[in-house]
Formats: sequence, structure tokens, C-alpha cells
Amino acid sequence: MRKTVQVTGKTRTKEKYRVVYTDHQRLELEKDFHCNRYITIRRKSELAVNLGLSERQVKIWFRNRRAKERKMIKKKISQFENSGDSMQSDSGSISPGELSNTFFATPPVVRGFQPIEIQQVIVSE
Repeated sequence: MRKTVQVTGKTRTKEKYRVVYTDHQRLELEKDFHCNRYITIRRKSELAVNLGLSERQVKIWFRNRRAKERKMIKKKISQFENSGDSMQSDSGSISPGELSNTFFATPPVVRGFQPIEIQQVIVSE
């Protein structure tokens, strides 16, 4: 995809590219995401250096991964609503009471920080 940019009367084409992450890069990014959905400035810098990526690439990967997670949760909820009382998962069926624990599990303690208490609010339309 090309984007045309006008700079001081001249028109030039700016190439857009898609970053293809290696298996190793994806694995390390997924490990960090599993521990914490939001990355700190320090950890972003460390990951960028260790994985040979720019800090911007790491930041955008985390943003895209959170979007992917939201999409997966939305899909599971819609499957649950369409299936009736229980939803099939890889490990069997999940009751409505277990559903909220599946999507909103309390994260583990990360480097000495305690997770804050988050209350779930369900809004019906």
C-alpha cells in the first residue's frame, strides 16, 4: 500500500510495510503479554534491544495483541450467548459462573507488584 504525502509543494510516495515477526520474537512478546497486557517503558526498551525491534514495533505489537484478545473475548461471548446455558471449550463445557473467571482471571504477581482489584461491570442494552 502506498501513501502519497505532500511536502512543501512536492509530492512523494511513502511506502507502508508490514513487519513479519520471527517465531522467537513472537514467543518472547507473547510471554511478556501473558504476564502483563500493558508494557512498561523500561520493559519495552529491553525487549526492543533483545529482539532486534524498534520500541515503536514493540508498542504496536502489544496494542494489536490487546485488540486481538478483545476480539477473541467478544467472539467467545457471542458463541456462549448463541449456545444456551454452556459453552464448549477445549477442556469441556463452561458454565455461566465459570465464564467470567475464564475471561477476567486475576493476573499473577509481576516482579513484586500486586495486581489491583478490578470489578467487572456488565451493561445490558
